[in-house]
Amino acid sequence: MLNKEVTIVIPSYKSRFLLINHLNYFSKKYRVIVIENSGDQILKKIIKKNYKNNKILLRKNIGFGRAVNLGARYVKTDYFFVINPDTKIYKNTIKNLTVAAKKLKFFGGLCPEHLKNKRKNFKKNFFETKKLYGGAMFFETKNFKKMTGFDENIFLYYEDNDFFYRCINLKLKMYIIKNCFHFHAIKQSSSAIMENENEKYYSYLLSGWHGQWSKFYYYKKHKNYITSFFICFPSLLKNLIQLIINITYNQKKAKFYYFKIEGLVASILGFKSYKRSIYD
Repeated sequence: MLNKEVTIVIPSYKSRFLLINHLNYFSKKYRVIVIENSGDQILKKIIKKNYKNNKILLRKNIGFGRAVNLGARYVKTDYFFVINPDTKIYKNTIKNLTVAAKKLKFFGGLCPEHLKNKRKNFKKNFFETKKLYGGAMFFETKNFKKMTGFDENIFLYYEDNDFFYRCINLKLKMYIIKNCFHFHAIKQSSSAIMENENEKYYSYLLSGWHGQWSKFYYYKKHKNYITSFFICFPSLLKNLIQLIINITYNQKKAKFYYFKIEGLVASILGFKSYKRSIYD
């Protein structure tokens, strides 16, 4: 029998094998909504054939925040749990998150403790925090929708920081729940079925572009343009120096710094987050 209180939402990009592992773990207990950003038709056929109570939405890479927002539209339970394909959760994690949610009642988000940061000597099973681990986040559906979810102008990086900042402004507290755990193997989710090393390298370049674009956008949104410029200018200068140093001896590394500069300059000039993978 499916859990009637919690839905699992998994935003994904070329993570077929990791997703199937999650479905094998979750699908008999929870409804799972997968937003696959690579348009993986094979994955869709596998899910439709083998996992009857779950939903898959195929998109051409709409980014993390928009993917979560899309999944949230189909959530009919009081709570939903966002998990990355490369995140592992441990026994009773969702059960204990649900218990905590009912006790805390009004909150911006909850998160299971990251296994490598396991804390001791806390009298309570939770503690307040200013940000959650992005690989495993638990939301109350009505509060998430009331806040309109993640900022869809952000394609990648800082979308969670932006959400947390808005939670704080709205007096919605966030908590780490101590009696449940997860482990996030960062940057492992899509490497398994990327076509070749060139695709992996281009993904690496894009991470630099979007990291810089989103950083400036985030600070401009929550502070102001001038402050954002002075916060980000040292990064611009540092990346320019690294580009000059590496342009002769290590062109691949130089290209990475070029992408970082381009992403930051695009954000400073007010361009949208337009850069996408040539392999999509």
